[in-house]
Amino acid sequence: MPFRRLFRGSDSSPSELLCSKANPDDRAAALSSVLGSTVASAPAFERRAASQGVDLTHLWTAHQDGRLVAATLLIPHPGRTALLMSTAPRDHTHAAQVGALITATLHAGFQLPQIRLVQALSSPNESLRASAWAAGGMRHLATLEYMERPIHGSEVRSIPIPAPFRLAPWNSNDRSMLEALLTQTYQDTLDCPGLAELRTPTDIVDGHLAAGEHHASLWTIAFENERPVGALLLAPSPSTDSTEVIYLGLVPEARGRGLGSALLAHGMTLAAQRPEPNIALAVDARNSPALALYTHAGFCALRRREAFVAHPAPYAISPAPVK
Repeated sequence: MPFRRLFRGSDSSPSELLCSKANPDDRAAALSSVLGSTVASAPAFERRAASQGVDLTHLWTAHQDGRLVAATLLIPHPGRTALLMSTAPRDHTHAAQVGALITATLHAGFQLPQIRLVQALSSPNESLRASAWAAGGMRHLATLEYMERPIHGSEVRSIPIPAPFRLAPWNSNDRSMLEALLTQTYQDTLDCPGLAELRTPTDIVDGHLAAGEHHASLWTIAFENERPVGALLLAPSPSTDSTEVIYLGLVPEARGRGLGSALLAHGMTLAAQRPEPNIALAVDARNSPALALYTHAGFCALRRREAFVAHPAPYAISPAPVK
């Protein structure tokens, strides 16, 4: 049975929104609605996704009076996360319709064991899209600042590792140590606070392992008297011509002692040995110490995105799921 959402207005207003899994006849139109492109571009997008192993099977539509008015796409990622994409709302009424479809999509998605956290991004000027995320039950997590700096042909300043710290490549056989360390680095963090508690340490590491191209030699652990106290995780991303800083974090006791600057400089040295010409990262715009660290190291802001998240609890008692 389809998920039904009522919109009551004047007698001439459409009265019912029908949300369902996209059928084959609607697939191209639904994908083009999500992508904001023409129907003709959908087959090329599907071929590209298939070549990259991207799952496009979780595609949903909303119809009103037999007309497709919105579509959503959930793309699962390792670490039991998924990216949500949707039709861009054109006005507030349409944003409410997109939001209703998002609610149905999330309820259906959270029935899948491989999805326990859904994330969505919008530009700061996309207020209608943000309204749709919120109407669908997602909450605003953070404003993300995307930063980058060239790593080839520019100076990478060497910073000595302050005593008594030392750095070593991560031993990929010691996953339990990394999971415990990352959990400790999230304590009192200013970077997307509250996100870590929505995921298990296993899911977090699985997600990091799947980011870009994984090379264990680009994952660095900082130790103090043999205790792990910090982590820097890099991942080459040839498609964006960059090496990405996918995580940099210290336990509370190691902060403010010069280790963060030294660890970042070490990572930039590693990145300089890669063919990708840039090093890039994303950081919570509220995290002023991290922003100061990256700016001092030569990173420049490129763009901002608003990050929204959803997790299963609010959808446990939702009405019937999308079929």
